[in-house]
Amino acid sequence: MRRIAATLAACLLAGCSSNPNIGTSGEVVRAKPPVNYASTINNYIDLTVKGAQTSRELNIGIPERGSCPMGQGNNGHVGWVVPVQYSALNKDGSTVTITKYFFWFADERLKGVTRRMEVCP
Repeated sequence: MRRIAATLAACLLAGCSSNPNIGTSGEVVRAKPPVNYASTINNYIDLTVKGAQTSRELNIGIPERGSCPMGQGNNGHVGWVVPVQYSALNKDGSTVTITKYFFWFADERLKGVTRRMEVCP
């Protein structure tokens, strides 16, 4: 009987010690919100959108708490998302095209750009 009790106790201790969540608070670690996000977004648009951009208008939102992990291997810090609305006239000036983007940041680093907020980069 003692041997069975000792074996069960050893199994219980081994199971508890192998659980990686024991001893952690479970809190989300959030990166600092970006400060220079507007210039980063302007530079990104300047470098990636083809053609003349004389009639463009960018409506840049404020950083919002994102739910996507921004660390290596999808763990680590949770980042921030900045919604952006890009408006531009077509070549003949008769139609405005509006495109929404979501810029994902961890601290001051741009980590990705998506067209939908619920999609992680």
